[in-house]
Amino acid sequence: MKKYWALFILFIALTLYVKVVGEQNIPLNVEVFKLINYHQISYLNPIMVLLSKYGREYVWIPVTAILLVFKKTRKIAITLAGSFILAIILGEASKYLVSQLRPFYYVSPDYLLVSKPHDFSYPSGHALIVGDGAIVLAFTAPRWVWVPLLIEALLVSYSRVYVGVHWPLDVLGGWLLGGWIALFTIDMEKRGVLRPFERALKVE
Repeated sequence: MKKYWALFILFIALTLYVKVVGEQNIPLNVEVFKLINYHQISYLNPIMVLLSKYGREYVWIPVTAILLVFKKTRKIAITLAGSFILAIILGEASKYLVSQLRPFYYVSPDYLLVSKPHDFSYPSGHALIVGDGAIVLAFTAPRWVWVPLLIEALLVSYSRVYVGVHWPLDVLGGWLLGGWIALFTIDMEKRGVLRPFERALKVE
């Protein structure tokens, strides 16, 4: 079995724990949320809101599109796109299976900096997508590409707790699932599963 399956097993274990116990009943999860969300720094708030609102689609869609333009990076773009599609499907399915409510239903909403989302909380879709993207690039792209985008992904993930819409375990779950999806998709690309798309886009 490939080593990356350990990430999927960890994600399943964490998901079952969250489903059975409830994130609001995990003391460390609640305390870390309060430590981040209740101690906002006013001059950082606009930056965190910007990252939280726009750090996913407004960064990762253009990055994928740019990589798709150039023949040398087209294979990376296809791998990214494939991993994002899988992440969206599994992420949405996980949200509805776990049905975990957002933090503001259980703790003080006084520090909520953005509009209340109406979907479920676990796993964080933002952490899932940016984590997936950052890990794909870490294994396929030059350092000057993936290092700044990894930093961006970490900041976006942190911002989701900071602005008050996700528990810390939502973010951890997103990164575990995103990490597995990224490595799984890279492996599938090496096995030729994505070759029809690569041929269609004249990668080969």
